[in-house]
Amino acid sequence: MAKFFNINGACNPDRHYMVDLTTRLRAIKGMVDRVEYFVINKARQYGKTTVLQALSRYLEKEYRVVHLDFQRLGSLSFENESKYVAAFAEELLCAIDEFPEGIQDKLQPFAEGKARINSLQILFKVLSLWCAESEKPVVLIIDEVDTATNNQVFLDFLA
Repeated sequence: MAKFFNINGACNPDRHYMVDLTTRLRAIKGMVDRVEYFVINKARQYGKTTVLQALSRYLEKEYRVVHLDFQRLGSLSFENESKYVAAFAEELLCAIDEFPEGIQDKLQPFAEGKARINSLQILFKVLSLWCAESEKPVVLIIDEVDTATNNQVFLDFLA
């Protein structure tokens, strides 16, 4: 199939005409290597998702990349801390096929809403344990955070 210009959704370099992202990915990887946070903020159809998907592939040799898409979360997921923790844990469990031993068992009750307390504090303890036990450093990429904009629970999570 001949390449074409894609104007909807993420681009695939095998199917679509697109700019070479190598220089951009190298610069972003430098920020990841320095353990820096970053945000890609542009209007619709500027290639944000395309860059994040390419970044996931670019980093996967050295890092355990977790790519979450918040487009799948509804507004109820941000209603309170407990619901956010449950939704986040569920997305994490869907996105990752292999955790260090015991981590999935610790996340499952959050996702099912059966944890004694679904709080960010306890979720962070599980995530810290996962990072400590992971063979590679863990990188979290969150795409489509528009649904979380100006939401206190998400801001607390980022803080």
